[in-house]
Amino acid sequence: MHNHESPATVPPVLDCVLPDGYATVLLNPAMTPRQLRRRQALSLVRPTTILKGLFAVGLAIQMSCGGHGFGEKFGIGLVTLIVVLGVFRLFGRSVRETSFEYEGVPRLRLRWGEFYRRRDFDDLGADSRELVAELLTGVQVLHRSSALDWLDPALPGEIHTVVWRALCCLDRSREVRAVADEVAAELDTADDLVVATRRAVDDVDSSLREVTRHVRGCVVLCRAWEQKLRRHDLAARVSLTLAAIPGQEHLARLSQDSDALPRNVFAHVTAARDITHSGAFPWEQPPSEWPGAGHLPAGRTINTPNHEEAVMNAKSTSKPYRPTTSS
Repeated sequence: MHNHESPATVPPVLDCVLPDGYATVLLNPAMTPRQLRRRQALSLVRPTTILKGLFAVGLAIQMSCGGHGFGEKFGIGLVTLIVVLGVFRLFGRSVRETSFEYEGVPRLRLRWGEFYRRRDFDDLGADSRELVAELLTGVQVLHRSSALDWLDPALPGEIHTVVWRALCCLDRSREVRAVADEVAAELDTADDLVVATRRAVDDVDSSLREVTRHVRGCVVLCRAWEQKLRRHDLAARVSLTLAAIPGQEHLARLSQDSDALPRNVFAHVTAARDITHSGAFPWEQPPSEWPGAGHLPAGRTINTPNHEEAVMNAKSTSKPYRPTTSS
């Protein structure tokens, strides 16, 4: 199940599912929370389900009132009305509105003109397609940025509005682009009509590039502040973590306390060995008697015990080992 957000927090850019597939959609900033609530309420009402229910009711009335003029006529009229409304609904909706499926937002039913899809501008060329993609990505990144808590609350809406206006300008430039291509194909490149139409197209594209550059600047600034905020959070976590671990003095005492443990264990073990007559330990045997020494290859030397083991061996007697203490 999706966690439904309130209409006021519906993001301006949605990665959603449309009847014709996945799409990235920019919502019209002029839509108020009340309008969004109404769209969501309409989307929860499935007209096909209601029409099927009424159709079933009409058939039931007709069958239960068989032979009675009024009931039969009422049932036939109701079924006919439902069929007509269903046909109008089917053809009318396909032209005027569509539905959205979006993670975290109830199903939205919007009319054309209340949104732009990213792919709506694919037919205007690669440059326009890249500009639209960057503008929509910029709005999406800015809306999700953790830097919003530090900005004027009105700024996200202003950026959303500017990007929407830019896409409206690009959409309205379709006709002049078509005319520019037509006159360029039929007239000389120096003709006034060719120059005028091409200049109009260039003005639109130049303005859109300028808007894109400014939106990109906003994204760069917010991301830079996000890094600062992230480092601040990490610094606080590191400080708390370091404060929780033992200090150098504690670690030094711990090392000192463990220093005498091997000697004490050695003394008790050798004493137990002597009491039980269990024989010498391997390190007290000559190197040739160590386990596995007979399997060494010819010419292979055996390393002598380290200094600590040699000292322990030298001090091993028939009596339990007692560490010497200085007077």
